[in-house]
Amino acid sequence: MTIQEVAVQTGISAYTIRFYEKAGVLPRIKRLPNGMRQFSEADVVFLHFLLQLKQTGMSLDDIMAFTEDGCMLERLQRGDAIPQFVVEKRMALLRRHQQRLYDQRRTLGTLLVAVEQKLDFYSGAEARFLCALPERSVDE
Repeated sequence: MTIQEVAVQTGISAYTIRFYEKAGVLPRIKRLPNGMRQFSEADVVFLHFLLQLKQTGMSLDDIMAFTEDGCMLERLQRGDAIPQFVVEKRMALLRRHQQRLYDQRRTLGTLLVAVEQKLDFYSGAEARFLCALPERSVDE
């Protein structure tokens, strides 16, 4: 698959895909004899996962740490074992990120309650009462 096809399929621009590869976020993409990148289905799956990590707010540094050992799906497809230290490192990173997401969800829940309370206030009897009060003149 070409970089343009992958860009269309993932919604990630070709420029960003090249940047991810150059920065080491993506494992090295295979090249054709003419130098063009040739993406595998595993590469596309990996890019989708990277996009999900990015959408959850994971930092680029953490994404790079996660991906520095390459694509595990590709290793499995080749019949290679996944080193235990890679599994442990990735699980620790994902657990830390999961905890940050839980913390964000709690914070968002609290903020949502505050917004709902204000909506209730402005749509309830209090708002009708306030609107019914006569306006005071500046002289009073």
